[in-house]
This record gives sequence, structure tokens and C-alpha cells, in this order.
Amino acid sequence: MILAETNPDKAPEVIFLPWEKRDRLDSLIERSAFPSSISKGEYLAIKMHFGERGGDGHVKPEFIRPFIRAAKSKKAKPFLTDTCTIYHGPRNNAVEHLMVAAEHGFSLNRLQIPVIIADGLLGDEHREIPIPGKHFSKVKIATGITNADRMLVISHFKGHVLTGFGGAIKNIGMGCGSRKGKFEMHSSAAPKVTSQKCVGCGMCIPTCAQSALKLSDGKIELDKKLCAGCGECIIACHTAALSITWNEETKNVQERIVEYALGAVKDIPAYYFNFVCHITPNCDCTGIREKPIAADVGILASEDPVAIDAASLELVVQNSGDVFKKAHPELDCSLQLEYAKKIGLGSRKYKLVEL
Repeated sequence: MILAETNPDKAPEVIFLPWEKRDRLDSLIERSAFPSSISKGEYLAIKMHFGERGGDGHVKPEFIRPFIRAAKSKKAKPFLTDTCTIYHGPRNNAVEHLMVAAEHGFSLNRLQIPVIIADGLLGDEHREIPIPGKHFSKVKIATGITNADRMLVISHFKGHVLTGFGGAIKNIGMGCGSRKGKFEMHSSAAPKVTSQKCVGCGMCIPTCAQSALKLSDGKIELDKKLCAGCGECIIACHTAALSITWNEETKNVQERIVEYALGAVKDIPAYYFNFVCHITPNCDCTGIREKPIAADVGILASEDPVAIDAASLELVVQNSGDVFKKAHPELDCSLQLEYAKKIGLGSRKYKLVEL
């Protein structure tokens, strides 16, 4: 597996602060191009993951404060943001999502900037952004992202069950899509019906344009011959009686996430920081306190989402071996990097500069 194509002459810069020097985060921020890119009065979306209830892998509030100080020093209008999930849990609506964020220390009271769920109360507020993709001609990006003037992307670099690893690309791809967008990335097949979870409310029936759903003896039934696989019913169901069929090839899932990432930053400038620490086999959405599978590496900064992920991956492998391949042997996590390079999201070449 080719991790990266290092070329110091014509390549984006990736600045690297080793983990043992993490108390110098302010110096990393000052050395990066992030502060100089901010303009007075602009809305700065700080895109991150607030963590799932029960988990502890997310980037902690104390590491976010220096970024907020930098933004406020330029008299910008920063806000913390993420989007609703498609799985059934406390983060699939803005009310409970904000409660989880506050529990983890991300609140107006603690950080002195607001927290905004970018795709609205129920995850259905988005704008369709046209892109030249293989899977999509347009992608559904949360309006809280598209309405911002600039985005700061702060990602926890870790493993992922569908993509091998999750970093900046996944944060802006999956993380900036609305709930409908997330379903598009995950699956296009007919949903699975778990009749034991159905309460017979019928809320899913009006969402189906194909009339594929009906109630029978107080339980929902799905006609797979009529189903178009749009996923509207899954979003409408609040009891998980209708759920995603995880049957997409890994390559397609990774490519779809990359195409959403392209749409997320098509009309908005962004800068990226990866926290390559507490590297777990799965993403922070699991809500499980997992043990790390690799040594802490450090914090990286770049204007290029592909370069920063490529550098993060290579540093992990250099320090601890190919831990993501061991965790998910069926996946080739370099696919997302190669496709991102192919469609113009960024470069796999980079110049690593250590502080």
C-alpha cells in the first residue's frame, strides 16, 4: 500500500507538532496559515466531532480554546458545529446532540462561543452543491456549513469500520452532509425491517414516493420490488424499525465520502488540523471507550485535506506499524486518498515540517 508521495519541491506543507510538545499548540497555530486567513466579521465554522455519549476519543475542549482565541483575535465570529447522525442515538437530532456536546464541555458557558448543529433540528436542512462526481452530480451539504464564510476543520485521526481510517476527509465528507446525504454515502439498497421495533405509528408511510410501505396488523411492511432505496423512511423512523443495509462495496463508500468532501469545501475556504492521538480501531461515534491501537503521534496542520491525512497515516504506520490494516484487514484505506487526489480535492504529495 502506497501511503504518500513525498515531494518537497511542489507539494503542500504539512506542519507537525509531536505529541510530547502538545503544550506548544499555540505555536503551531501561529506557524500555520490559519490565523492570517481569517477576516474581521466573517462567520467561522469550527467543524469537529463532539463525541458520542459513553466515548472518550474526541478532541477535548482544552485543545479547542487556542483556536477560538486565534479567531477572536481577528474579530471573526466563530462557532462550533457538527451535523446529525443517521443512526438512532442521542446525536440524531439537534436537541440531544447539543446536550451531549455540553456534557463533554462544548458549550457557550465553557468556551464562550455558540454550538450550532449545522443541518438543523432534525438533520434535514441542507443545500445541494453541484460537483463533477462519478457517484453524485450534486451533494447535500448542511446549511450551517454552506452559509459560513470559512471553515476550520479539527479532526481526531483514528480507525473506521468502513474506511479504514477517519481524518480530515471523512470529517468534511460524512461530517458535513445532512442526514439524507449520509444515507446516500452509506447505502442505496432497500432498508431492513425489524418488526419487533415497529410501534405502528405509520410516520414512515407518507415519506415513500413509491408506496412501498404499508401497515399490516400494526406492523410496517416493505415491498422491496417497489422500493427505490431513497432512505426517506429510515430518516422518518424514530424506533429503528427501519435501518440501513450495510451492503455497499468499501471502495464505493470511500469514493462517495470523498465526493461529499469535495462538495463541502467547493465554495468555502478551509484549514485543517488533525489530532493523531488516542488512536482507536473505530470512530468516535461508537460511544465505547476503546483502547488505543497505536502510540500517540502529534498534531498536524495543513491547507490540504488529502495531504494532512496522508501524512497522518504515514506517521502512524512509521511509529506503530499498519495498525488500521490489522484492525480492518478487509479494507484498503488508501483508496480514499487516491480518489481524493484524482478528483482534485488535494494532493498525496506533501512537505512535512516539524516544529
